[in-house]
Amino acid sequence: MVKKLRAEENSLRGYDIRELLERLKGELDGKYLVVLDAVWGTDEGRWWDSLKSALPRVEGSCVIVTTRNEKVTKSMGATDRCIHCSQVLSDEDSWSLFSKVAFARNGGKCTNPDLEGLGKEIVEGCGGLPLAINIVGGMKLGKGDSIHEWRQISEHLKEELEFSKKDELVIMRLELSYEELPTQLKPCFLSLAMLPEDYEIPVRYIVESWIGEGFIWGRNGKTALEIGEDCLTKLFNRFLMLGVDKDDFEKSFLGCKMHDMVRDMFIKIAREEDFFVRLDCGDRPAFIVQPRRWGGLGISMNTTVGSIQNSSTKLRTLVGVDIEHREIVASVEAKLCKLRWLRVLCLSFSNTEIDEDIVGKNWLSRIGSLQHLVFLRIENSALRTLPDSIRHLYNLQILCLVECTNLERLPLSITTLEKFTAIEIIDCPPLECMPAGLGKLSNLERLFGFSPVNSGRTNGSSISQLKNLPRLRELYMKIKSEEEIEEVEWNLLSMLQHLQILILDFEDSSLESDRFVRKIHRQLSAPLKCLRELDLGYYPGERTPAWLDPTSLPNLQFLFIGGGRIRQMGPRFWDSESGVWRVEVLVLQDLDEMEKEWPRMRRAMPSLRLLKVSDCPKLKSFPCDVTIDDWSIWRKEEEEEGKATVIQL
Repeated sequence: MVKKLRAEENSLRGYDIRELLERLKGELDGKYLVVLDAVWGTDEGRWWDSLKSALPRVEGSCVIVTTRNEKVTKSMGATDRCIHCSQVLSDEDSWSLFSKVAFARNGGKCTNPDLEGLGKEIVEGCGGLPLAINIVGGMKLGKGDSIHEWRQISEHLKEELEFSKKDELVIMRLELSYEELPTQLKPCFLSLAMLPEDYEIPVRYIVESWIGEGFIWGRNGKTALEIGEDCLTKLFNRFLMLGVDKDDFEKSFLGCKMHDMVRDMFIKIAREEDFFVRLDCGDRPAFIVQPRRWGGLGISMNTTVGSIQNSSTKLRTLVGVDIEHREIVASVEAKLCKLRWLRVLCLSFSNTEIDEDIVGKNWLSRIGSLQHLVFLRIENSALRTLPDSIRHLYNLQILCLVECTNLERLPLSITTLEKFTAIEIIDCPPLECMPAGLGKLSNLERLFGFSPVNSGRTNGSSISQLKNLPRLRELYMKIKSEEEIEEVEWNLLSMLQHLQILILDFEDSSLESDRFVRKIHRQLSAPLKCLRELDLGYYPGERTPAWLDPTSLPNLQFLFIGGGRIRQMGPRFWDSESGVWRVEVLVLQDLDEMEKEWPRMRRAMPSLRLLKVSDCPKLKSFPCDVTIDDWSIWRKEEEEEGKATVIQL
């Protein structure tokens, strides 16, 4: 609660409960509204007695609590007058909600009278509960128009109507949705139970962990990454996962969460199927151990890992979330080399006192023994480099290093790991370049954090190495110095014919020389036909590059231009003879000098459906506020007044 009042997390370290309560009381020094959502434990009201001491009695202030457990309200001393019981949906609203989900492909309308009759029987069995209706509607979305299958589901639901408790009703609908999942999706679904409650999970992390576990793999011309994204979309469609942070395509999510009841069902089914055994330590689960087919362990923060030796011969996944104490590191260190079958290792640290010596020398020095490892992720670590023993990880496919603020180099030996499909270096500023020989990794599909060096340097990879990566789909390249790009190298990007996402970051004032701009401005020798997203950050020229035209990028759907000296779009940008732009989403940000009129932009991009603009004061006649500071906020009422920062076109 104190953090929600904009307090820095670091400033609260070391506070005990009493001190936090005093801090909270001091922050609530006027009229306030506090909402405690989804409260579960009653604990005989002790938690409330403690918390309310920090809530000053101020006239006009209010505390709202939502819960599914009436005992919670009673334990807080709430009278009947203060308790509001929310009502279930009416039959009409239930059918409307179901139709929007189940018949989404037909605009929310059922076109088959036979299916409508069965659908209304199914909706009746959901008891007006929105979550149950969403879940069952998501099942219908994946069934097509099979009347036989839906009659079976309807009969199944009728058999369960004898259960009257709401929670039981929803859980049973959830279990039915699990039974209806394709076989491949079931282990993907259950594996998510290892993550902490209310944990927001990056979509990229989920897909990569499924690959590491061996749940998904490339087939039928699709890569494992593409198959994983399809699997996650199916879980979204069934409302078994809740999407958060929709990207600018408005088609996919950057992260996701689980409804608390869905997570309860994860755990219940996983236990019944012996998918894992969950061990509890104190007030919260400390381990999640899967002893049979897949085998995984989750380490919660502030817990010990003494039980790791009991599962070490079968363990396939080790996930450490917000590891805070040296003792946790020390207790695992001696046993890490014994995890012979480990496929996924993800470590996230929350305490900078766990220094490079402890993590690097004590933990990762033995990583070479994990020869079945497929996915390695390290976050918020003080590591300066990875140990050279990583060369023994012959099966490693995905390496992800996030916010390792001391990371200076990667060992040359990683270029010998030919199964690599993804290397992601995110927010690790000291790392100057990738090791030389990156072009040997011919299976690479995703490369984030690539900083090219001059081809004359022997300790790093140049742009010319990219031509040896024929499967590359996603590239994030940061240009740090003018000298690192040679005259003929830039055109090599046109050889990446499978590239779908290209992020170019030129954020350095030293790149603004005319000589450097000439190097990167020239037309590409061949169009990038698969490219659908381009992010151009701090481009150093006064005009957009010559290759930014509909002929070179015939299938581009998303275009971001932010920062830099750009005043005008290049002439080929507008040339109708070059082709027609297919861009659907356009984002312009922090372009102080850009001068352009909206009508011309609209004519050049007839497919445009979403526009975002911020801090571009010289744009003219645009249908939005071009000077607003925060373009990520979109208020419906502002849109109606024609002042929205985001316009749906």
